[in-house]
Amino acid sequence: MYIHEMIHETKMLRQQMNPANESYFGEMVMYIRSGSSSLTEAKGEEVLLGLAKQIIKNQDKGISAADLFGPDAAAYCEQLVDDVNMRKPRSTKDKIKYYTMIPWVALTWVFFIYMITGFFSKWFGGELEYTLISSASLLLIAGLSIVLMELVTRFLGPTTKKHEEEQQATVASRKFDPKAFAMYLVIAVGLVAIGLLLGRIMPSFTVSPWDSLIIFVIGILGQKFIFGRRTKS
Repeated sequence: MYIHEMIHETKMLRQQMNPANESYFGEMVMYIRSGSSSLTEAKGEEVLLGLAKQIIKNQDKGISAADLFGPDAAAYCEQLVDDVNMRKPRSTKDKIKYYTMIPWVALTWVFFIYMITGFFSKWFGGELEYTLISSASLLLIAGLSIVLMELVTRFLGPTTKKHEEEQQATVASRKFDPKAFAMYLVIAVGLVAIGLLLGRIMPSFTVSPWDSLIIFVIGILGQKFIFGRRTKS
């Protein structure tokens, strides 16, 4: 959807809001469209359109925007912008898509490595190398990729322009949480242990470099057409 189409649809939805919701949404608009937000214009309008749809949907159920998002519209938008910048999912649908995308991407590039190593031996005058792959190892890679991504987004998330000076002054507030870090480590160790156990009972299969190439191409296409989402300018 083009930016001007999103703005128009948002305006139409705003006209359907009752005075209290319209006033609340107005604060959201001011925050997202002002210099307070680090979002691009396209992403900001996409976010506002989504918020407007939620407000109208819940308004019909008798739920106000303040009840839905909290009494402070600016505070909610601030957290929302951080989540969007870190690409953290917010709806159930987005969470399913997000946590499916992570292992999909990880496994796509695993097969790229299998492809390259398989062809290398042929390129250097040897035989075409086939790879024996344990299905349990693929499950382990998928699980660990999610844990790694959670670690990165939790402890190494991007800094927005608005918070750059504040975070430099209070670097400890986004601070390293030893309990959370230990929890992720325990989960990772648990996944490795489960992977080793499953490796004894789950089958293995052999792939050629050509098989890996096909799987890699399918993975790339999936990233583009299934998980990729573009907003027109």
